Amino acid sequence: MGTTKKRSKAHRIALLGILTAIIIIQNFVPFLGNIPIPPLNPTIIHITVIIATLSMSTADGVIIGTVWGIARIVRAVTMPATPLDYWLWINPVISLLPRMMIGLTTGWSYQLFRRFFPKRDKVALASASVVGSFTNTILVLLFIFLFFREDYASAIQVDVSNLGAALAVIIGTNGVAEAIAAAIIAPLVTIPLRKLTGKK
Repeated sequence: MGTTKKRSKAHRIALLGILTAIIIIQNFVPFLGNIPIPPLNPTIIHITVIIATLSMSTADGVIIGTVWGIARIVRAVTMPATPLDYWLWINPVISLLPRMMIGLTTGWSYQLFRRFFPKRDKVALASASVVGSFTNTILVLLFIFLFFREDYASAIQVDVSNLGAALAVIIGTNGVAEAIAAAIIAPLVTIPLRKLTGKK
């Protein structure tokens, strides 16, 4: 029993290290984690956080999401992709909190969907991936609207009264595309990865 626990812990630490490395690479190597379309960069990095949650645990998903948030702050300071990066992404409420919440909402929703689809785990995985993806998109845009609406509206040349509609368009385009990608990719990676983590 002790040997099994040590092996499981070693696998967890190793996998967390690998996922952390992937997150860092995705953040700093162009086109591996973000598509640079100003003023926001549509991302696929959230899929790594979702995979960590579904293949390991909700807590591990929060850890990897935190790593992403910290890396995003560092990138905004050292390698800003747009003029907005410095004042937008260095705010931890925008760059850090939504990333942490991906792990929570993905984990919670997966448990819920398993009750609805007890014999269709792939459906539960895909559905939870969609929830995790939209968590990131919606929270980031919500916090931008709450804290930087005037500056952001000015930067994208939209009247502040129309900013809500503009952000809704982003959710309906980039957000939906990111959610579809998560629903397809996350289950495909999670299922074989669970053989290493032992999660059922």
